[in-house]
Amino acid sequence: MNKKGFTLVEIMIVVAIIGLLAAIGIPSFQKARANSIAKAKDNNIRIVEGAVEEWAMEKGHTDGVAVVPGELYEYIKG
Repeated sequence: MNKKGFTLVEIMIVVAIIGLLAAIGIPSFQKARANSIAKAKDNNIRIVEGAVEEWAMEKGHTDGVAVVPGELYEYIKG
């Protein structure tokens, strides 16, 4: 008799290997994703801080005057 295909044991072994790889890989992926989100947030904060400093220099507010959000929004918007 000529058998073609996979046995149940072979399929179970492959499924177990895939499950093991997923158990190892998914937490690492989630950690990398969280790190990249945190770094993007930090970068965005630096960009906004730079825009605030540039706006303050252009407006002559170098003495610690509070930022007016409406004016700053228009400045960043361009």
